[in-house]
This record gives sequence, structure tokens and C-alpha cells, in this order.
Amino acid sequence: MIKAVVFDIDGVLLNSFEANLKFFQDLMTKVGYRPPTREEFPPIFHLSMMDAIKTLTKSTSDEEIKQIWETGRSRKIKYHLELLTMPEKAGEVIETLSKIYSLGIVTSRIKESVYEAPALAKLQKYFKVTISYQDTINHKPHPEPLLLACQKLNISPREAVYIGDVENDIVAGKAAGMKVIIFSQSQYKNVDAITSQFEKLPELIKSLA
Repeated sequence: MIKAVVFDIDGVLLNSFEANLKFFQDLMTKVGYRPPTREEFPPIFHLSMMDAIKTLTKSTSDEEIKQIWETGRSRKIKYHLELLTMPEKAGEVIETLSKIYSLGIVTSRIKESVYEAPALAKLQKYFKVTISYQDTINHKPHPEPLLLACQKLNISPREAVYIGDVENDIVAGKAAGMKVIIFSQSQYKNVDAITSQFEKLPELIKSLA
């Protein structure tokens, strides 16, 4: 029986590719590195900011990487919130699901940026737990963030479903012992369901019970 639904943010609750691309282009330019092109960015999009910085700079200096991360975390580089959008009917679906399940968020975003999008901030009241980058030692695809969310929700992982959008989310969800639904137009293996329409999530979640 499914008791909880846990969501990723980037690519699921927020269409954030354009905002994230612009942010990392500006951040890399600010710190003296070549900014990523649109074609280079897709593999970086779902990395944590720390891992994205390591990938983009190829720096071997932990001190330098941490300094760049701090520049990004403190928003010395503007994050263009106006470039963020939510999937159609996402707000209605979240409200509907909150009446049936305990809801949570597990994201690789830093905690300061989880609810900075005004549209998502309006939905914060529906989420009982939020796990961000700073909350765990290990990060997706490691299952630790998802296991922590289940612990805080006081449920077994087998009673939860994770809504993600890429392979890392499948790996993390399955390693945690959770059901996994992928929100994407692409096809993936070893997943319980796939949809590109947010309004279909309640029906899919119910079918997994």
C-alpha cells in the first residue's frame, strides 16, 4: 500500500533547464571558466551544484571548488526565477495527492533554492518533508536522501513512490526499495511507470498500491 509520494524538483516539479543553464553559464564566466554550451549542458543538468562545478571546472582543488560553490549558494550570481515554469496542472495534482498521501521532496538542490520559485513556494504547505543537498552525506543516485525522507515520514520505503525524471532517480529509488515513476517523454527500463502528463500521476500511483 502506497502511503507517501516523494518528488524530485528539477525536471519534475519545475521546468528548470533554461534557468539552470543560464545560472551555470554566468557562474562559470564569473569565476574565469568557459561557460557550458546548450549542447553540453544536458548531462550536467541533474547534477548537484557541487558535482556540476567539479565537472565544468575539472579543478582538483577542493578549496577552489568550495569557493565557487559558495559563490553559487550565496546567489552572488543571479538565478533567473522568471525562467522557471511548472508543468501544467501540477499545483492541482499536488493538492489532490496531499489529501490521500504524505508528500515529500528529495532534491539535489541546495536547501536555499528549494522553494525560491514562487509557484513552488505556494505549494510548500503540502510537503511534510524536504530533503536537500545539505541534509545527507551521500547524494543521488545513492539511496540515502530517499531513505531519510521515508524515515522522517515514518514509513517503510516499500510504502513510498518516487517521482523522478532521469536514470539517477531510478537507481536511487530502486536502491531505496521504493516504487519509481518517471516523468518524461523518454523511455526508461526498470521503472514502475512513465508519463509526460502530470495529471496522470494520481491514477498511476493508485495502480501501484
